[in-house]
Amino acid sequence: MNEVINNIIKSNKDIFEKNIKIEKINIGFTNTIYSVDDKYIVKICSDYKNEVNFKNEIDFYNKNKYNDLIPKLFYYDISKNNIPYYYEIIEKINGVSLYSVWHTFSEEQRENIIHQLCNIMKSIHLNKGKKYNWCNSIKMKYNTLFKTIKTLNIFDSEEENKLKEAYLKFDKYLESNDFVLIHNDLHFDNIFYDMGKIKIIDFERSMYAPRDFELDIIYRMIRKPWKFASEETEKYVKKEDYSNIMKYIEKYYEELIDIPNLYKRINIYDIVYYMEQLIDYPHLKELKDDILRSCNDLIKE
Repeated sequence: MNEVINNIIKSNKDIFEKNIKIEKINIGFTNTIYSVDDKYIVKICSDYKNEVNFKNEIDFYNKNKYNDLIPKLFYYDISKNNIPYYYEIIEKINGVSLYSVWHTFSEEQRENIIHQLCNIMKSIHLNKGKKYNWCNSIKMKYNTLFKTIKTLNIFDSEEENKLKEAYLKFDKYLESNDFVLIHNDLHFDNIFYDMGKIKIIDFERSMYAPRDFELDIIYRMIRKPWKFASEETEKYVKKEDYSNIMKYIEKYYEELIDIPNLYKRINIYDIVYYMEQLIDYPHLKELKDDILRSCNDLIKE
């Protein structure tokens, strides 16, 4: 990979200075990351299976090129002419993961941070998408997962019936008309904090979806904040520190909360999310319980 980064540096002399410092950063599993001069990040898609997501991130940057609340994209290349990989050169964001400092903040500081986050979400959501059948897309995903779960014999017949009963509610609650560009992975490890200001990173999962789907990860993080923390930052996580986040979102981004049947929709998103997790970790009773709890909440009138 040394030859690859050297070729990237040579091909982009107009961006980089002459006597540069290159440092490999050991984060991520699907990309190889370098810091250059402590100003730039060179992100190389070294796993070909991740090219679709990598291209998705580039598209996100292009749709938000004038947004100073996210890192700046200086250059990207998906031609594979000079090197056999997709790559991008982006601004290196100063600061630390929000997870690593959230426990040190006063409630006033936390409200200020969520206010900033709401402004970032609003700016991204200005990108409008074409309407499509959101309910069918979720149902297709559910059905694929359900078939796999049946082969694992995790649920008994009564529990399977509970899942089927919940599935019948999807059409009632998932009708959607407002489609916007969402980040789709807004937990605190993807939010960087520096001197009172935040910026967000990692746009590979961005997509056009109903506005409320932005809450899928955020609201799950609020309820189980340790789930998205790194090993390094998990020790700082206390659930009570996250208890007012939804209240602040409602205050500063009312349009995101004021959606018909919001929590029923979130129940559905939870079911699908935890089904995905359960397939990977079928021995975890907690995941099974989370699915059944979400089914019960969805079914309740």
